Amino acid sequence: MGCSGGVTLTEAGQSLMPYIDRLLRDNHALERAINAHRPEERRILRIGSYTSISRSWLPRILKGFGQQHPDVEFTVKGGSCMDIEQWLTDGVIDVGLLSNCFTARLDFHPLFRDPYYAVLPPEEAPAETFSISAFQGRTFFIPSNGVDTEVLRILERSGVTPRFSLIATEDSAVIKMVEQGLGCSLLSELVLKGSTDHVRLVPTHPPAYREIGAATSPAKAPGRILRSFLRYIQGVDEK
Repeated sequence: MGCSGGVTLTEAGQSLMPYIDRLLRDNHALERAINAHRPEERRILRIGSYTSISRSWLPRILKGFGQQHPDVEFTVKGGSCMDIEQWLTDGVIDVGLLSNCFTARLDFHPLFRDPYYAVLPPEEAPAETFSISAFQGRTFFIPSNGVDTEVLRILERSGVTPRFSLIATEDSAVIKMVEQGLGCSLLSELVLKGSTDHVRLVPTHPPAYREIGAATSPAKAPGRILRSFLRYIQGVDEK
């Protein structure tokens, strides 16, 4: 059946070859059909975000990106900087929208600056700017649910120690406390949007802001959808 010059089929083998060729062609056609209907990656984009970002900036981002990629679904988890950092580390989310306050090794893509304002009771008549040092000794409201570590850093850099009063709820409760003249606070523009009718907002001196960006885990290379999302948000104005 064989010789040193190669291998030859028996008569029975030769009669089976047309069927074998057809089987191989059909198998290759099946593989191509499966690959054509198999997504290149998961088309669910898992996002972790500050509540303030989810409320004021993220909706129009998802709308615009969704119009370009109608086959992509989104899940959004709201949390603090520490929450989002942990979710990225554990692989629970694909991208985090937060300030650069994290301590883990993450890839950070800056997007825009979110300025802080002194939030003062309505009866106060402050100057055009409010010195951060003027927080010294004043009752200062800060939410205990996801404490803004950037605020603590700003106060610490200025050597300021207010009389902290933790509010065990969201930023909106802090604004209401200030509205009633019970104290003051320092909140970012994104947090304040739509909730400032009855308080005084004053730019700080020196100016303070947080750098908002998109963070991803360096442990896993971004897939096609995530790369497209990062390119999209980096080209969108924050306003």
